[in-house]
Amino acid sequence: MTKLLLTSVILLSFSAAFGQDYIVTIKSDTLKGEVKLLSYDLLDRVQFTEPGKKKAVYTATQLRRVFLKGDLYAPVKIDNAIRFMKVLISGYISLYAYRAPQQAGYDTRVLQKVGMNSFEVPNMGFKKFIGDLVEDCPVVYDKVKNGDLTRNSVEEIVIEYNTCIVSVQEQKIKEALPAPSTPAYDLVEKLKTKVNASDLSNKNDASDLLNSIGEKLRKGEAVPAYMKEGLKGYLGSREDLKGDMEQLLTLLNQ
Repeated sequence: MTKLLLTSVILLSFSAAFGQDYIVTIKSDTLKGEVKLLSYDLLDRVQFTEPGKKKAVYTATQLRRVFLKGDLYAPVKIDNAIRFMKVLISGYISLYAYRAPQQAGYDTRVLQKVGMNSFEVPNMGFKKFIGDLVEDCPVVYDKVKNGDLTRNSVEEIVIEYNTCIVSVQEQKIKEALPAPSTPAYDLVEKLKTKVNASDLSNKNDASDLLNSIGEKLRKGEAVPAYMKEGLKGYLGSREDLKGDMEQLLTLLNQ
């Protein structure tokens, strides 16, 4: 999924820098030239003229992206048709602008979540429908259900959801990494077990600090002085924890 987001960012950046209309084929070939979008009953097409060559017509199934007059378009399946829609936001949930039948401009908003069919942003039942769509991100889900984010905030909903899911995925990757097997990290884990089983009045704070120290060690980063001093403040007066704490500090200072 991160690759999907990165690809979209690259394409959008490339579009801004290119300064000329172009198409990207399903083989990832980028062709510069004159571009014209054509709408058909079920399958949109692009009329494309490369300098010095004859006009060619590509269907929406033959292209990945179209860049036309400063806007990026993507083929999106909706109902039984495949339409070129203007890309507004690309990510785990993508937001498109769609020129629906009988419309002169791209005024209809369409959402598509990875692995799901696209659909028009609903008027009726928006809160329930969108709430179900973003329920795997509780922060955004609560804002939709509470009415803090409404149909008028659909772009904000998509941005916040995509940011949330990226963070969740990064955390999953981090948690999947094997813990470093070092004396310092092992001592952190040992101390955490002792602290959590103790009657220390501020053991939650001490445990959080040990988690932060362990995370620094996991990343191979230096543990800052204020964390070491904080550890002394939490554990220095406890004879049952002091020995392990001093041993840990010695290792951290090496």
